[in-house]
Amino acid sequence: MFRSKPAAFAVVALAGAAQAQQAQVEIDLSTVEIAFPFNDQVRDSVNNPADGTAETIILSDGYRFAVEGNVVVTAFFIEFYNGPVGPLFNFLEPGLGNVLSGWVRNGADGLPPAGGSTWRETFAGGFAGAQVEVSMEFVVAPDGRVTFRAFDLSSDLGILMSIEFTEGTGTVENWTPSAPQTTEWHFNGDFSSASGSDESEIRYLDEAAFGDILVGEDAEATPDPTIPKDVTQAQSSFVDTALDAGVPAINGVDDVVYLSSPAFNLSDPNKAEWRRGLGLACNPSTMPGYPNPYVGQWSLVYDMLIPASSWYQDFPTNSQPRPFMAALLQTDADNDAGADFWLRNQGGQPGLIYAKDGLDFTQGFVPLPIAPDTWFRLAIVADEFQRGVSRVYVDGVFAGETGSEWVAAALDPGTPAYSDGELVDPPDFLVWGMFPSPWARSSGAMNPDADGNPLPAPMNSTFCVFADSLFGGSQPVYLANLLFTEALLGDAEVSDLGGPDAAGILLPESAGCNAADLAEPFGALDFSDVIAFLTAFGTMQPPADLAEPMGVFDFSDVIAFLTAFGAGCP
Repeated sequence: MFRSKPAAFAVVALAGAAQAQQAQVEIDLSTVEIAFPFNDQVRDSVNNPADGTAETIILSDGYRFAVEGNVVVTAFFIEFYNGPVGPLFNFLEPGLGNVLSGWVRNGADGLPPAGGSTWRETFAGGFAGAQVEVSMEFVVAPDGRVTFRAFDLSSDLGILMSIEFTEGTGTVENWTPSAPQTTEWHFNGDFSSASGSDESEIRYLDEAAFGDILVGEDAEATPDPTIPKDVTQAQSSFVDTALDAGVPAINGVDDVVYLSSPAFNLSDPNKAEWRRGLGLACNPSTMPGYPNPYVGQWSLVYDMLIPASSWYQDFPTNSQPRPFMAALLQTDADNDAGADFWLRNQGGQPGLIYAKDGLDFTQGFVPLPIAPDTWFRLAIVADEFQRGVSRVYVDGVFAGETGSEWVAAALDPGTPAYSDGELVDPPDFLVWGMFPSPWARSSGAMNPDADGNPLPAPMNSTFCVFADSLFGGSQPVYLANLLFTEALLGDAEVSDLGGPDAAGILLPESAGCNAADLAEPFGALDFSDVIAFLTAFGTMQPPADLAEPMGVFDFSDVIAFLTAFGAGCP
């Protein structure tokens, strides 16, 4: 039988029930002062409501949060900034201001536990010569009271720095969730998505169409025309396991798989400035259905194999495992730092770790039961919004938890724009192939710095796979399938996915003789196929989506099924 999308991917609430639960609270944040030495700043919706707003909320299956307002930053008794809080956090790290608001689905396991965080985030970066870090969260109590807390401030300027809200609000409001987007790739010779997928796309990060690659690590605004382009494609390939004796079949089934490029230029592996463009760029393309420019709850599933030549640095002696094997995910849209999620050997033990920008490999290491030259299915389920952790699985079995991160998804294909709101010139978007260029920058006129100078902004619409500009540490690996969804897969759902499969992950290739051959025994069209189609059609699942317009289940799909069924199997 076909596999349907898990229940967690469906919109959970009935429309009437959701409307009955609509509610919003706003907390007055004026006079909140984040200073050092620091006492936690706490406000709640009962004692500190914004004028005329409700004091409690009954959370539905989705909600929006937002921290908004104006702040004054003082250091050494000098006012360094007076303006909106979002741009301030963008000074700490480009795009960080986006994380002050977002939309949250409650996921496969239901609402947050009573008294649990509905949103929690740590903001860190450099400002006015200081390194600053502060955490914020919203908590919704069982009685519906919403509490905002700012805590754990650190600053190397000590008592001489403060951030004070002159006015502002903290908002939590109910939201009827959009249907999560899910895309899968089978790498059968190209980056086409599997049948039944949504709109996410993969491209080579250094395609010439995207323009000049930016210089090295953290040199965001400096394009360099001398950096070679189209190297990722030249250093990678599609491999048929039936024709390459060095690549085993997947559970006895041959498949065409993708051999990734290393995260360095093979012609000069030590040239750091040539690492920036190497890897794959993925555009989640979740907007406008999901209204947020970044995704803080997501799942990635990889069917992959690490060859011994990438596992051991002294291959074929095979006595010294490489510390770096695969850069699974670089959350920066333009690969301007170290990768965030890694497969590594630490002390000879293979495992996965989250290390923001590749800077700290001492926390959150999850040992994994994987081995060289062996296919495995790796799942990362990242909940940045509610728990701040990622759950890790191998072949459907839970392995442990590590840190989490959000991924950029700021492209609305109907109105492509940079992250500061400046619209992209339509000819540029056409040249890029209707895909957000990782290297493009706005004019900066809509996002001036503290002195009023233009501050060009990126598109912030992609994340990178097998990319790492800091170390160039990612080695070639084989990838049979990849799945991305803007939803949290639950333990049972990941368990149901099991281990690697040549047919795919959630949207497997049909084993049937034609589009109507949906159920076993494959190769014969019978009543079981009719039942499978009717089941899929009634639940609006991809196997029944057989005719244009795709994504719409109507009479044209019925006609397409009957036509294929009537044609019979050869």
